[in-house]
Amino acid sequence: DLNLNLIDIIDEKEVFPTSSFRTVYDPEENVCYKVPLLRTITRGLRDLPHKELQRSQKASDLLSSHKLDGFDFLPEECHYANNPVFNYIKRSMPDLESFPWFYVIASQDFDKEFEINATSKIIKSWMFFASKGIFLEYHTQNILVDKESNIIYRDLSDIKSNQHSLLSPSYYDSLLEKNDILATIFDRTVCNQNLDHLFKYSKKLGDQEYDFFKSLIESEIEKYNLPFPKYSMDFPIDKPQRIPEKTQLVHWRNFE
Repeated sequence: DLNLNLIDIIDEKEVFPTSSFRTVYDPEENVCYKVPLLRTITRGLRDLPHKELQRSQKASDLLSSHKLDGFDFLPEECHYANNPVFNYIKRSMPDLESFPWFYVIASQDFDKEFEINATSKIIKSWMFFASKGIFLEYHTQNILVDKESNIIYRDLSDIKSNQHSLLSPSYYDSLLEKNDILATIFDRTVCNQNLDHLFKYSKKLGDQEYDFFKSLIESEIEKYNLPFPKYSMDFPIDKPQRIPEKTQLVHWRNFE
């Protein structure tokens, strides 16, 4: 993909794949490397241009300015090259034991209280940062959970903000209502790609926990007075352009 010659290679490392296609893990240093991949996967070319590194640095500054108990993120060290196809991001992994959230959901190796506490922190932290104009892409691949069910966010360049042009999503100017960004990110990543998956796989959660999480979502929206629309937003599967469209309101936000 990079058209490398032997003269271009100054060092070699043995690394291992992760759930992210262009991120690899180095166990000796306990770090991950996010590297460019010049292939189109889903809707975009998986390169790593300067702008993506700049987004990572800006997102780090924003998250660092708002502390929240039970939430942390993986620090990222951005490395710029003269040719952006050689850019990379070095991501420090936590020194404590942690688990990918999708593994927690699928493995069912964790008890009911752990699932409830971690899910509650996912909802609460998303709403907290949304009240600051920061929107976390909380699909399951971007979340680690430690033994205390604390949330550790990964991949800072995925973070969106409607208050900073560098972090504004490409589709933002296409939204008919600017508050649609709440429904675009929360309903898609927290509800469809998180809560729905959890309740699909979990053998411990039932109607009582469903009502609890739904009530928590409602109370957190009211707590921060977040102007969610009365519909959801999602990206149409049959259209190549990444522009969200109105969809039926997700059941997690249907409080009537």
